[in-house]
Amino acid sequence: MPGLATALPAVSLALAVFAYAPVAAAACLGVNSKTGERQSVQEIYRTGVSHPRHFFAEAAHDRGGRPLIIYYSRYASAPAYFKSFVRQHECCHHAGQSNEIAANCCALRRMGLSKSGLASLRSYIVSRDVNSETATDYQGQGTLFWGKTESRCFLSAER
Repeated sequence: MPGLATALPAVSLALAVFAYAPVAAAACLGVNSKTGERQSVQEIYRTGVSHPRHFFAEAAHDRGGRPLIIYYSRYASAPAYFKSFVRQHECCHHAGQSNEIAANCCALRRMGLSKSGLASLRSYIVSRDVNSETATDYQGQGTLFWGKTESRCFLSAER
């Protein structure tokens, strides 16, 4: 059965994508800033444009008040697990989390990552000096950002 042998890699890939899909495709809802109506967040990809403050993405509203997530150039080259984190983080902003660390905690709860998934996310944030609390990147801020996230999200849950 030569057809089966060639189909197996495709089936494996489809299963891997399916296992990842629930997080990536989870509903992202926000509030229309003009009408107060809850609605789906529109996602816009401006991955050819750099954000002036080096953001990967941002939660915003269009002129009609519809909630948006706008993705920028840094997002395009990030690994899939970090893209998922960024999306969930911005969804959490639209769900009412105005503080960056609170949005991180919300995103991590939504993602339900394994220990190895958390380790990968931590490694990426620290190695890339990722931080959305400052206007520009500087050495060591990824460690600070993850440390604040860790102490707020994980240590408080252990008490």
